[in-house]
Amino acid sequence: MKVFPLQILRCFSRGAILSNDAPKLTPLDELRKLNIKVPKANKMPSRPTIPESDIAEKFIKGGTGKGGQKINKTNSKVQLTHLPTGIVVTSQATRSREQNRKIAREILATKIEEMEKGVLSRAQIVIARKQMLKARAKKKTKAKYRKLEKEGDENENEEEEVVVIVDDENNSKSN
Repeated sequence: MKVFPLQILRCFSRGAILSNDAPKLTPLDELRKLNIKVPKANKMPSRPTIPESDIAEKFIKGGTGKGGQKINKTNSKVQLTHLPTGIVVTSQATRSREQNRKIAREILATKIEEMEKGVLSRAQIVIARKQMLKARAKKKTKAKYRKLEKEGDENENEEEEVVVIVDDENNSKSN
């Protein structure tokens, strides 16, 4: 049994909202915790596929979105059901039935893979890779501005050390 300390989320005059959930880890943190390196872009896991025998496909009329009257009259919305797990996915991203079929299959495959593999799924690895690249860029930016600030401080010190020499002879002759 895991025990997590209570965290106060918000305080109000009549009480507080408490949470006893564990702190949420990002996919990058979870991969680091498992001691797994994030692969390079060209070494990513392959996209998941689902056998056609495990899918029940249904075309639905209507919906909302772009397309006007065409959306209302055609059966372009696709609903896929994964028979072993019961996961249902619908797609109406485009006006084309074929494109919606393809999009729905990709979404369904991704959901099933996430359910089976968890943190090691392709979608989670892609998210972790994006977070890693963002953190790397942020680190570079901080280092750059630290370096610029340090150079600026050195320039200020050099400016303070400038000695001004006044020629007294020229000043006394002009008087």
